[in-house]
Amino acid sequence: MNDWTISQKPDDPVPVGTVVRFTAAPTRSKANATSQQNAFSWQVQGPFHTSQQETFSEPSAQFDWDTAGLRAGVYQVTVTVTTTTATPPAGAAQTPGPPQVALTGGAGGTSGTSGAAGGSAGGSATPPASTQSTAQTTVQLAAAPTSAGPDGALPVSLQRTAMISTPDQVLWAIIRNRTNAIGFQHYRGFIDDIMCGDQLTNQKRPVRVPTTVFRGVDAYELLRVATDAFLMHEVGVVDPTGVVRRGFHGQANLRPDDSTFDSIEQIANDPSLDRSFGPGDDQRLGRQSISLPQLQLMRQQYYQSLDGELKTVLPYLAVIRERLSDIPLKPATETPLNCYGILRSHLLGPLAIELIWSYWLEEGMLVQTLLTILARFENRKIHVGPDPLARFDLDPLRPLSNLLWGWIQDEYRRLTVRRRALEYDHEYGLKLLGRAAPAEERSDPRSKFLESFHNLLFLAHVFYKEDDDTTVIADGFPVLNALRETHLLLAEGAHNQFGDLPSTSRAEMLIMQWLLARPEMRDFLGGRPMVPYEEDWMDRVDSMKLMQSWTDVTITHFRDLAVFGEQILLAVRYGNWGLANDPQEAANWARYWRPEIQRYVHAYRSATGVDLTDRKDATVPAVLLRRRLVVQRGAR
Repeated sequence: MNDWTISQKPDDPVPVGTVVRFTAAPTRSKANATSQQNAFSWQVQGPFHTSQQETFSEPSAQFDWDTAGLRAGVYQVTVTVTTTTATPPAGAAQTPGPPQVALTGGAGGTSGTSGAAGGSAGGSATPPASTQSTAQTTVQLAAAPTSAGPDGALPVSLQRTAMISTPDQVLWAIIRNRTNAIGFQHYRGFIDDIMCGDQLTNQKRPVRVPTTVFRGVDAYELLRVATDAFLMHEVGVVDPTGVVRRGFHGQANLRPDDSTFDSIEQIANDPSLDRSFGPGDDQRLGRQSISLPQLQLMRQQYYQSLDGELKTVLPYLAVIRERLSDIPLKPATETPLNCYGILRSHLLGPLAIELIWSYWLEEGMLVQTLLTILARFENRKIHVGPDPLARFDLDPLRPLSNLLWGWIQDEYRRLTVRRRALEYDHEYGLKLLGRAAPAEERSDPRSKFLESFHNLLFLAHVFYKEDDDTTVIADGFPVLNALRETHLLLAEGAHNQFGDLPSTSRAEMLIMQWLLARPEMRDFLGGRPMVPYEEDWMDRVDSMKLMQSWTDVTITHFRDLAVFGEQILLAVRYGNWGLANDPQEAANWARYWRPEIQRYVHAYRSATGVDLTDRKDATVPAVLLRRRLVVQRGAR
C-alpha cells in the first residue's frame, strides 16, 4: 500500500500549453514518528515508451508542470518522497502526541519538528532513519483548442511578403525630403519674411531691414534674388556630402551635422509633420522606426567613393565619371589656370529638380494666367469680345503693382514658352499645343519616353495587385526592366540645357505662384473659398480658367502631376538602374513610391481621361487635353 498520493489540477484531459499543478499528500498519519523531514523528486515520462524520463527537484509537495510545446498524449508522473525520521535519546520520557509531518522540507533540509509534545530531551541521540515512498499518476494532454468553426473548418491567416532592405532606399528618402523642402509653402514663408516683414532674425542677432520705398524694378529684383537664394539654401540637390552648401573645404567626409537630414529626422520622430506627403520614411522603408544615424549609415553604404579624389558620388554618376576618366576634376576653387575639367558641384550635387514639374503647371494654365493678367496690366486686349478682366485695376499704393512692373521689365532675361516647349520635347517627348508654341522641327525629341514611363506606371500597379495578394509573391523583374528602360531614356535627354533650364524655370514659376498668392489677386479674381486647395495660388488659376472659358479641370490635378511626377522621375533618373539586376530593388522602389505613383495616376486620369492602370497609353497629354476641351465647349 502506497503511503503517498498525487492529485492534479486541472483534471484530464489537459490542453497542451496548460500549467498543471500536482500535489503530493500522505495517505495516513504516522503515529510513531516524532520528527520528520520530506524531500520530493518528480519524474515525468511519455508520451511514447521510448521517451526519456525528466526529473524535477522541488522543495515542496507541489509541482507545477509547464506543458507548452509538448506533444499530446498520456504522460506518467511519479513522485519519490524521502522521509527522514529523528528519534529522541534513549531513556527520555515521551508523551504521546500527534505525529508532526513536515511537507515543506527540502532534500538535505534541516527544518522539522523540534520534539514530541510534552517530551523532554536527555541521553544520547540515535542516528536518523530514512525511508522512501513513491506515488504515480497519469495525465492526459490533449491538442490545444483551435478556433475551428462548428463544421471543423480552420481559419488561415496569410501575411504580406517581407520587405528586404536594399542600399538605394536612402536615395529615395533624400529625394522626397529635398523636393518637399522647395515646395511652395516653404518658399512662401521664406519670401514673406523678406518681402513683407521689417525684421529678419538669425541665430546671432536681429537684422533690421529698412522699409525702403521701391521704385522701378528694385522690388522685383529683390524678389528674384531672394528666390535664387531660397533654392540655394534649400539645396535642391542630392548632395551626399553637403559640400555644395558648406563650400569646398578640404576633404568632403560624411558629417553627422549634415543639414540635409535635419528635416528627415524631424519627420521620422514626428509623423504629423509629414501628413501631406503620405506615410513616413519608417513605413516606406519597411521598418518599425528610422533614425538619423540609420539613414546616415544607409547613405554611407550606398554612395561610392571616387578613388584618389576624396569625394563620394551617386553610383550612377560614378559610372559616368569612370567613362570620362580622362577628363580631370576641377579643383575646389573651380578657377584654375586651365578651365577645362568636370565641375565638382555638378558631379557631387546633381539637381533634384525635374522639368516635368514646370510642364504640368504650364498645362494647368499657371503661366497663361499670369500672362493674361500682365496683358491687362499693360492695357492689351488679347481676344475678341468683352474683356473679363476689364475691372482689374491695381492701385499704386500696394506693392503688387510695382512687382508686376518689375516682372515686365525683366522679360528679356526670362525663359519663353517656346524655349520651355523645346526642352519638354527634348527631355520627355512632351509637347505644348498653342500659338505660343508653334509646331516646328525638333533635332532630338524623346519620342519613346512617354510610352516607357506609362508602361512603368502600369507595371507598378500590376505589381501592387500581386503584392496585395498574400497567396502569391509579387515578381519585381517586370518593374526592374521598365525602370531600366525609363532610366536610359531620361539619361539620353540629360544634355545641353538640362543643367540650367529646369532650375531657371523652377525659380520663375515659384515667383509666378507667389505673385498669384498675393491678397490683391484674391480681391480682384475672387475664387471658391470652400474648396480645400493645398496652396494659396491655386484658386486664382481656377478662377481665371472660369472667366476665360478655358479647361474646367481643376489645377489641383495638375499640381499633383507636377509634384509627384517630379519625385518619381528623380528616383528613376538618379538610381543606378542601368546596372541593377536585383528584382528586390525594383520591388522596394515600387513599394516606397506607391503613394506618389497612385496619386499621379489618379491625377492623370482626372486631367486627361486616360486610366494608366487599365492600359498603356502613349498619346501626348496635350492632345488628350485638347480633345477634352473640345468636348467641354461643345456641351455648352
